[in-house]
Amino acid sequence: MLAAAVASSSGPSAASSSSFSSFAPNPTARDPLRRRRTPAPLQLGPAATNCNRQVRGRTATSLRPRDQFVNPPALRTRFAAAAGAEAEEMAAEGSAAATEAKPFAVLFVCLGNICRSPAAEAVFRNLVSKRGLDSKFHIDSAGTIGYHEGNKADSRMTSASKKRGIEVTSISRPIKPSDFRDFDLILAMDKQNYEDILSSFERWQHKEPLPDSGPKKVKLMCSYCKRHTESEVPDPYYGGSKGFEKVLDLLEDACESLLDDILAGNANISA
Repeated sequence: MLAAAVASSSGPSAASSSSFSSFAPNPTARDPLRRRRTPAPLQLGPAATNCNRQVRGRTATSLRPRDQFVNPPALRTRFAAAAGAEAEEMAAEGSAAATEAKPFAVLFVCLGNICRSPAAEAVFRNLVSKRGLDSKFHIDSAGTIGYHEGNKADSRMTSASKKRGIEVTSISRPIKPSDFRDFDLILAMDKQNYEDILSSFERWQHKEPLPDSGPKKVKLMCSYCKRHTESEVPDPYYGGSKGFEKVLDLLEDACESLLDDILAGNANISA
């Protein structure tokens, strides 16, 4: 009787279970009884095993065993040498280009920088321009004293120069220590200017670094004259108009020879 009751109570459930069991099993369902298979360990060759050991030992050269065939030490050395040679060549070319690009610097100096040296700057600039060499030169003028600093050139000199087709546009300034570094040639109008320039160099070199070649850069302007025998360019400030004309005659003679001399000694300067 008890068995019958149990059978009757389990009848619907059994039927339900049998109905569900008729469905195909879900392939995505995880079987808790099924264990995940562990793949068999890879069989590594001697080279790979040796490489692994070296990796663990942090031997950097063994991380890529094929490097000894792809990039042997001798080839790496050759590449390094070629790269070094190329770098040196590029540096040399850059240095040569910088030297070639640097204009030749000329400074004209008189006492106050309002008569002779501004005229010398203008005359020389005019000659350089006529030969198409403007970019090859840096031209300036200065005085041994700063009394006229900031002033334009003497109007008498400006007028006399303009009659010859030469424009005087400089503004007066005194010579300074950096001029001995920045200029290749410094032209003194007379012997007193020459001595004052050298005295300034001796005084300044104890205060800041100046090139030892500084004094050798200083020359007398008339040392370049070919048609005149004067040793100095006279100061026309206290004279008449003839004095300014005489100054221009000397400067035109000296500047022509000066330019020829610079070009002859510097092959890199050309139109």
